[in-house]
Amino acid sequence: MRQVILAGSFLILLAILFVLWQNRFERTPGHPVLTLADLRVLAQPTPGVEWLGSDEAPRIRLRVDAAHPTVVTRMELPEIGAVDFLHLRFQMTARNLTPGKELWDDGRCMIEWHAPSGGSTWENDPFGSARYDDSGKATECVMRPENSPSIPALRIEHLGVSGDLEISQFEATVIRNRMVWKMGRCFLIVALLAWLMAWIGFRGRDQAIRALLAACVWTVMGIYFVVPGPWKLTHSFGSPFDLGEVVESPVKSKLAYDIVPTTSGETKVESPVLKSVGKIPDKGDFALRVRHLVEKARPLLHAFLLFGPALVIACLVGRRSALSLMILMALCIEAAQVAFGYGFDRVDVLDLGYDGIGIAAALVVHHFLKRLAPRLIAS
Repeated sequence: MRQVILAGSFLILLAILFVLWQNRFERTPGHPVLTLADLRVLAQPTPGVEWLGSDEAPRIRLRVDAAHPTVVTRMELPEIGAVDFLHLRFQMTARNLTPGKELWDDGRCMIEWHAPSGGSTWENDPFGSARYDDSGKATECVMRPENSPSIPALRIEHLGVSGDLEISQFEATVIRNRMVWKMGRCFLIVALLAWLMAWIGFRGRDQAIRALLAACVWTVMGIYFVVPGPWKLTHSFGSPFDLGEVVESPVKSKLAYDIVPTTSGETKVESPVLKSVGKIPDKGDFALRVRHLVEKARPLLHAFLLFGPALVIACLVGRRSALSLMILMALCIEAAQVAFGYGFDRVDVLDLGYDGIGIAAALVVHHFLKRLAPRLIAS
């Protein structure tokens, strides 16, 4: 009966997490929701860049040919200013887009983050790429600068050998954390710690302290590797984030009146030819960057990732609790990647195997430590 109650309560915690995460953000009042139609009004002619479609539903196409071997365009996001979070909804399409020799030589979109006081670019933050014949689909994500707050600008680069890159949808919304998330995550952490201690079980003050420490180790791992996780881009759990109702901003209305579109009889000044920013450093927390740097050592990293926490938890509360909790952690890490849209394939199956090796190695080391210090090490 105890196991049934614990399993049911864990599912309840997952449901609370889902609701809180999907309602984490809300639109920031006083900021416009910018679309391609707004950016088209301000766009300057760029070699290799063509605007298609109607004024209400425009598309932007970048075409590489002999005259334009590389096409780069950049557009300011008017009336947004310095922000902490930016929600994007976009759709990219590649047609016969042959990539170049480098991994990043394809079609890609990024946000340039600039210092509020002006000056050079602080960060180039990619959010989408396409190559070959990729029809793409409408995608959303939340972006945040490494130096917050920062001023965003949209940058699109076609670095392929040939073909077209088309952006048929783009929407940028300034958002902020909801109060329900700020308060709810604290409640969720406390509830998770209580659940973990109940799962471990304890008698007496000394065992309770050990159970609490083990629960803290597991929870820190959950925050760092499950939700929110180590990723630079923030994704929803499948369905779009609930940002609340769209309210037309007075700033957006002012923008529409202040900016006068160019008529067919006028000539816009052609914008200077931009160069690609080249290779962009890997984004995400430290552990994710290390994994990208030493991709060949991925099995070792996965094994080591669970080895340390498994050994600490085993020393605190024993082998049985450590084994069950770390198996749960390995499953949660992979489940979170699926929920965030990163998928699950053969490599992920291998990752679970490496996780198992790390857990097993930790239990072996725990066995020898128990012999050396039987009074300090839990069995």
